[in-house]
Amino acid sequence: MKWIVTSLVIMISLVFAGCKDKSADEVSVKSVEKYKQQADKEITAENVDQELQKLEKSIDADAQ
Repeated sequence: MKWIVTSLVIMISLVFAGCKDKSADEVSVKSVEKYKQQADKEITAENVDQELQKLEKSIDADAQ
């Protein structure tokens, strides 16, 4: 019984030691508006087909 409790304490300690919270400065989340601005810059009438193919490949890769 003592061995089980000791093992659990060690496992819990390792889990909490590996879980570090990122500060608000480290976390970077784009807003929908930022994504739209980026898309407006990168996707043009000339390259819309190429960008669509990239998206389709990315979606297919994620689905697998």
